[in-house]
Amino acid sequence: MPSPNRKPEPDSRREMAYFIEMRRNVLRYARTFPPGGARNQHRQIALSLRRLFRNKTWLESHALDG
Repeated sequence: MPSPNRKPEPDSRREMAYFIEMRRNVLRYARTFPPGGARNQHRQIALSLRRLFRNKTWLESHALDG
């Protein structure tokens, strides 16, 4: 029998829209930099996020509607 004082564990998964918006924001932020290392670094982060979106295993464990 569960304890009445025990709180349910928070769900760390997010909506897919949250991840899509995060990627968009990273790309927009990257565009504020002149071409070079800092801009490329932020573009690589956005690219990595896109790769995660295509990974079904990752989506099932981290996204609510993935």
